[in-house]
Amino acid sequence: MRKSRTRKDALSKLASIQYAGVGGSSADCQGAVIRFLQHDRINLCRIPSWEGAHCLLLTINSGDLVAIKSGFRSGYGGEGPHTFSYALQLLEAHNIEIEEFDVDEDFLERVDASALTTADLEQLESSRRVRQRSSRDYILEQHWLQAERRTLWREFPKIIPFGVIEPRLIDLALTFWDAPDERLLVAFRKLEDIVRDRTGLREHGSKLFAQAFLGDKAVSGWPGLDESEQIGRAQLFIGTYQAHRNPRAHRQPKEWTDSQLCELLLLNQLYRLEAQTIIRSGPPLTLQGVKSR
Repeated sequence: MRKSRTRKDALSKLASIQYAGVGGSSADCQGAVIRFLQHDRINLCRIPSWEGAHCLLLTINSGDLVAIKSGFRSGYGGEGPHTFSYALQLLEAHNIEIEEFDVDEDFLERVDASALTTADLEQLESSRRVRQRSSRDYILEQHWLQAERRTLWREFPKIIPFGVIEPRLIDLALTFWDAPDERLLVAFRKLEDIVRDRTGLREHGSKLFAQAFLGDKAVSGWPGLDESEQIGRAQLFIGTYQAHRNPRAHRQPKEWTDSQLCELLLLNQLYRLEAQTIIRSGPPLTLQGVKSR
């Protein structure tokens, strides 16, 4: 009974916060910062520092706290200062307020052990921030230049935003990275099948979408849009198949991962637009000069 009470007392002193990264591993800690920038809203970043070792205490979303462990370093060349510079420049580029505080070695050890206490946080809140240094003192010129050129985010992982993927495309999106070219071709064919099934048309590729969506006698369309918007949306389908599907069907692709993902998201928008269409009456339009493939 006494042992149980002692354990509860010890647990009650621990701070109820999240931990991310691995102490001493710069890459893991940089990756943690990227993940929170990608998926959450960071409101404030505090840097607890001790003799060139740094961790981060992030305030995210509606006030939750996340401690990024002490994989960051400063004061010499190497991976630790490089990743620290990159992480800070990212946070600055996202207009996140950054404050630095001097702490003792025990504080960082408790961060790395996922064992910060409520007393640690209270002490940090009452501490004065470091005024003789700025976060920019740690940022390397190469990362400053990347921020100026808007290229900082190229190191971010290429992820699929499942929250906006159209339901009829989700099965292909789930396995997309197994074979991107194959999944894209299947997605193109599937969209054609959907339009043929809904409209009763028998054409393929660009000619199918011209008959389905383009012109006064189009079989399908978007309610409430004026003529120019209808034409614009129809041309999105036609142009996408001419610019992407046809070359992909006839040549070996040579694009990088980011191009494949962008093409998937472009296709996803076509799926979303198609879901908003209604079937109209009238014979299909014959459009001269539009090739089916």
